[in-house]
Amino acid sequence: MEFIRHIDMIKEDFELPERLVTAKLNTLLTKSAHRWYIKLRQAHGHQSWTWWKTQIINKWANDSWRFKVKTAFESAKFNSDKDKALPWFCKQRDRLTALYPEMSGFMIHRKILRQCGGGLEHSVKSRTTEQYSEKDMINILEEVTTRTKICSSRVNLKTNFNTPWKDSADKNPKGNSNNLKFKSSYTIRKCHI
Repeated sequence: MEFIRHIDMIKEDFELPERLVTAKLNTLLTKSAHRWYIKLRQAHGHQSWTWWKTQIINKWANDSWRFKVKTAFESAKFNSDKDKALPWFCKQRDRLTALYPEMSGFMIHRKILRQCGGGLEHSVKSRTTEQYSEKDMINILEEVTTRTKICSSRVNLKTNFNTPWKDSADKNPKGNSNNLKFKSSYTIRKCHI
């Protein structure tokens, strides 16, 4: 989980003692996570950071949490009218790395591209190589969406497919097969060559 990796990184970078890290959990956790922390802290007293990591993983890295994150990833399709490329891409990347921490960057980028739709996915893939960075990917995504307007909302034409199609050529108003006039004022002209 990103939160645990972040805390581990800060602990390592600043060489913080575990006692200080666990003391900061009270201010780092908010809302329901804070209430959960207070109850657990009162029940078990002061514990090490390793113990708290295990408790956090047991609480939030369960099947229902994974299902929520996976559903959120799959339902978040890119729309250039609603979404900005950078925040949308970063949120999708964070969801995938939370679900699959061992997944390579290349595979994460490919999975995110599939959420863009056929035209945009193809346009971005054709502009990238095998060795590209995340920054390049986001820049290409922004460039393609601003220049081509792929993945923008389009007006849908309303068509009623339930009614049968009527061909005006099938109807002969006067019953005369030689009559070339249709209901409209158009006529078929003969070519005199």
